[in-house]
Amino acid sequence: MELVSYGAVFTPTEKEIQVDFPDVPEAFTQGQTMDEAIENAKLGLAIVINDKLGHFEPAPAATPIDQLKTAFPDREVRLIEVDLEKY
Repeated sequence: MELVSYGAVFTPTEKEIQVDFPDVPEAFTQGQTMDEAIENAKLGLAIVINDKLGHFEPAPAATPIDQLKTAFPDREVRLIEVDLEKY
C-alpha cells in the first residue's frame, strides 16, 4: 500500500462541483455530485502522482489541511487520500 494525501478545494458552480489541488494543479477535476467529485479527485490525484513518480519526479509536498482551510475560507476543503497501488 502506498498512500498519499493532499488537500482538495471544492467549488460548486451551477452545473458541477469543481475540484482543485493547490499542491498538484494538474490533478483538477469535477463531478455532478460531491460523491462523484470526490471519486474523480481520487482518480485524478492518483494518475498525476503515479505519472510523476513514473518519470522519476518527486511527489510535491502537501500543504497542511489547516493552512488550506485558512487560505480558502469560503470553499469546502477536504483531505483526499489514495492508495497509488490501486490505480
